[in-house]
Amino acid sequence: MRTWVRISFSAALLLCLLWANRSAAETVSESPVKLDEVTVWAKKAEGAIPVYVDNVIQENELERADIMDSVVQALRNQAGIQFRSGSFAGADSRKVRLRGFDETRFRVLVDGLPFKRDGSYGSGPVDWSVLTSEYVERIEIIRGAGPARYGDTLGGTINIVTKRPVEKPNTVIRTSYGSFDTWDTRFSHLWKVGPVGWVLSANHYETDGYLRNNDFERNQFFGKLTLDLPFNFELGAGGLYSDAKTGMPAYNMSDSPYFDSDDPTSVSRELGGPGVGARLIEGDYGWGDGTEAHDKNNFFDVYLAKYFELGYARVSYLQWNHDQDESFYASDDGRLIYQRETEGEDANWEIVGDSELFLGDHTVGAGFEIRRYGWGDQVVDFIDASAFNASINSPYFAFIKEGFKGQPKCLEYNAAYLQDRWRIHSRLDLEAGVRAEWFKACEIDPDAFGYPAGAQPSDLDEFNADPRIGIVFRPWDGGSVNGRFGIVHRYPNSPEYFWWYLNRSTDFFNTDLSVEKAFQYELGVEQVFFDSLTTRLRYYFYDINDYIASVTVPGTGQVVYNIGDVTVQGVELEVGAKLPYGFSAWANFTYQDSDKDDDPWDSGNETTSELPDLPEKMFNIGIEYAFENKFSAELFANYVDSREHFSGADLMELDSYLLLNFNARYRFFENRWSSWEAFFSAENITDQDYQEREGYPQPGATFVGGLRIAL
Repeated sequence: MRTWVRISFSAALLLCLLWANRSAAETVSESPVKLDEVTVWAKKAEGAIPVYVDNVIQENELERADIMDSVVQALRNQAGIQFRSGSFAGADSRKVRLRGFDETRFRVLVDGLPFKRDGSYGSGPVDWSVLTSEYVERIEIIRGAGPARYGDTLGGTINIVTKRPVEKPNTVIRTSYGSFDTWDTRFSHLWKVGPVGWVLSANHYETDGYLRNNDFERNQFFGKLTLDLPFNFELGAGGLYSDAKTGMPAYNMSDSPYFDSDDPTSVSRELGGPGVGARLIEGDYGWGDGTEAHDKNNFFDVYLAKYFELGYARVSYLQWNHDQDESFYASDDGRLIYQRETEGEDANWEIVGDSELFLGDHTVGAGFEIRRYGWGDQVVDFIDASAFNASINSPYFAFIKEGFKGQPKCLEYNAAYLQDRWRIHSRLDLEAGVRAEWFKACEIDPDAFGYPAGAQPSDLDEFNADPRIGIVFRPWDGGSVNGRFGIVHRYPNSPEYFWWYLNRSTDFFNTDLSVEKAFQYELGVEQVFFDSLTTRLRYYFYDINDYIASVTVPGTGQVVYNIGDVTVQGVELEVGAKLPYGFSAWANFTYQDSDKDDDPWDSGNETTSELPDLPEKMFNIGIEYAFENKFSAELFANYVDSREHFSGADLMELDSYLLLNFNARYRFFENRWSSWEAFFSAENITDQDYQEREGYPQPGATFVGGLRIAL
């Protein structure tokens, strides 16, 4: 099957290329050709959207009312996007999958720079809650391998583009109130005076939450400063700081002696790590109301850019830190039983260089990345040993009482790329590139985790050169056919590398760890009819060797290992139409499935041959009405099919769900100094009972309304 797919895909690419060359030869022999206008990437064209971007979420979509606190909500109507939420708000409120891959397997960028954390101590690779819409101009989605500038990514790339300073001062104040006593207040200010420009944004968000003990409060600040220098240089710096407190969802099932029928039934969820609940005498329901995680995130970058008549070059330095304080309180009497401080990301840093030049019919890009990262220490400030079972006296769990020192610089990633997009003919583009990557995971200090591992010292050292190739053929006006092939390697993050390293001493089934290697194939067709109807159809196929997986094994702990072969394929169909009288409509449909082979944990595929939690079908549909620039409203629905799911070692199924949502905006006052706008949103109008992740029911109908003032 896989061989047939590869042959068919290669044949399709070859036919498109031959057809285009024949068309080019015929055109040249008949008459001169007027080439399309070339957009030059100079400072005046800085907001240009790259041609390889599949979808763009514009600012007006980002500003729509929403009960959630994150810009990620704007992704929900996109084909191939799946949410897996474990709580209503905070760091665990939204987990995103793109084409079935979570954030460890697709890239998240802010202004082209990596935003993804390493995910140590249960913090996860992306905290979407720190990304809010008031400073975001648009979101670009590149599906699949993409050009060579985008590296170790399978599902694709999501690039969040922030606003730039503007010549005329722009200030926006926005406040809203909604279900669960949710308040959201935002402020932003943009301006450029002479050579100096700035973007400033502040936000306060708080909610009582939906699940038991899942209140959330966050204060956030974003700033960007730009300075024009002589000879068309630009110096810039930016930073994002977030300070948030999140109540950890407490176990609230009927078998708990502390069950509260006033709150939804849900299982507990620790927002840090390593886990404490398994060491408590009363297990998961040994901690309850008041238990919280206090997170501080800060991201900082500084860059120097040079703009040429035919392009640009830029080098950036970025650093990120994540600190978390956790406090656990007993379910029975509310006393403090445990408190610790963790440096999940300890001054991890990266240097990124990128450039692009327009040379005749060629758009040439080149760049590099240098990254150093790992995990910091953990300090235990307080422990009430009477709440814990005897396991904490074992040397294997001494870290529960004593903490550990971590290993801040454990992993290294270096890369360089070269790519070219060649306008062979007005109807044909050829894209080719290569990305070279060096990855090294160092020997782990035995004291890094305070765990007396018997594993022999080891490291992981890899070099790979990954080619990318693609074509875009426009056989007739308004239509295009595109194909893309790429090889991508995905490297283990520090939690995966650590647990594999630690458990090598058990001589279990995971004595070797290999880097993932994915062959990616993509074929797409796009057609515009009468400038009012747009259709897109994409087919993709991923063949992944040595897929990195993990499982919790009783008596052993978390085990990281390779599945020999995993395939994922799917079809995405998108339709958008402009209708009379200010109406427009859109819809998209996703079909996807997966298969796996040579799984040492499930050698006979006795449970399932598919990857868990992957819905086979999803669709989104909506209709929008806009009257001038004063009023707009949208009614839309999101459907997710049932999913096979592992509950421990048992296979179960999560039910499908269909959500109906509505939002509206009305600009009721406007003059030369200001505009005033009211907005309203209702989500899950039919009060659907559903779960995106087992054990964490999602809210029923929710409502939010507010006011936005632009000065």
